Amino acid sequence: MSEERAERRKAERRRSSGQRLDLILDITRRLMSVTDLDALLRLMAEATTSLLEADRATIFIVDRDGGELWSRVALGASEIRFPVGRGIAGTVAQTGEVVNIPDAYADPRFNPEPDRQSGYRTHSLLTFPMTGQEGRVIGVFQVVNKRGGPFTKQDEDTLASLAASAAVAVENAQLIAEQKQLWQSLIETLAVTIDARDQQTAGHSQRVTRYAEVIGREMGLDGKDLEKLRAAALLHDYGKIAVRDRFLQKPGKLDDAEFAYMKAHAEKTGEFLAHLEFPHDMRDVPVIASQHHERMDGKGYPKGLGSSDIVLGARIVAAADVFDALTAPRYYKPAYPLDKTLEIMDGMAGNHLDPAVMAAVHRALPALEATIAELKHTWPKPGDEGMGSIQEAAGQLSERDQEAAAKPA
Repeated sequence: MSEERAERRKAERRRSSGQRLDLILDITRRLMSVTDLDALLRLMAEATTSLLEADRATIFIVDRDGGELWSRVALGASEIRFPVGRGIAGTVAQTGEVVNIPDAYADPRFNPEPDRQSGYRTHSLLTFPMTGQEGRVIGVFQVVNKRGGPFTKQDEDTLASLAASAAVAVENAQLIAEQKQLWQSLIETLAVTIDARDQQTAGHSQRVTRYAEVIGREMGLDGKDLEKLRAAALLHDYGKIAVRDRFLQKPGKLDDAEFAYMKAHAEKTGEFLAHLEFPHDMRDVPVIASQHHERMDGKGYPKGLGSSDIVLGARIVAAADVFDALTAPRYYKPAYPLDKTLEIMDGMAGNHLDPAVMAAVHRALPALEATIAELKHTWPKPGDEGMGSIQEAAGQLSERDQEAAAKPA
């Protein structure tokens, strides 16, 4: 009889181990499908809590540059950041050793201060290193309060299996985040090089990007569509790198030949950006950027496209471009107030600007006004090179603004 019971217990353990393995494999598949680091850490914390039948879990990542552990995803807590080597998690990050504490308050390594501040009571604690491909600790699992007793050796083995898969997922997510940061810094640098050529448009690309983002959100854009819009807005004037300074920085009105030469920057934007290897889901960026001077009536440039052929992102960037040209000071005009800006832009709706985009501009006015206030420090100043005195132009529309706002060409 006792032999039968022993066999049943073995069979139950095998079933339990098999179920746990199936669960780990399922979690691993889910981890490998997530590339956003914050979302990945949240999934890891939830999976660890469920898998080990614990109360809560925190996943820390090692910041090698700062010599810190951090987590923006701590179940039951806010963001945490502290030096490697401090506390139990910091020690595990430093040594790579597992710390399994069955009774936290009986262990001198445990710091009860967070419990006192939060009112939470820690009983058992399992802290486990996450080791990357080079054998370096890249993160730490900390699991708190196993239901029904302390954490077991089987729990440590289970977490070891999960940690191996989690480390691969975390390193992949970090690599993707680094590549995205490199991409973002590249396009921001390209935009800055253009704005730097003409002091009167300093900060223009940054402001157009922020205004386009506000308008785009109002029109329901999000995710990749919003990311494409931001990139195109940052790069919308990149073709001006091919425009000579005497035209780019000329005060007053351009003659017909000069204006025709200046208009080529939109086509150049598309040509130059076509040489960049954009990620597959960002390949519309050159099109959006190069179409921002097209008009709804087909009288824009560089291709004279009509409304149905102009992509939505370009229509939004066009409105953001005009919005900044009017609300920020230039050497030939003062900063116009919002009511005057909207009056001019409303007069452009239909033939030049998309009426649907202009409706979004009106709906988003509080957010746009707040963004103007936030970005005023990027405006060119009267003492800046090429700006002259803003007061000299006050009170009237410049010839350039009349051209932009007026009658269809």
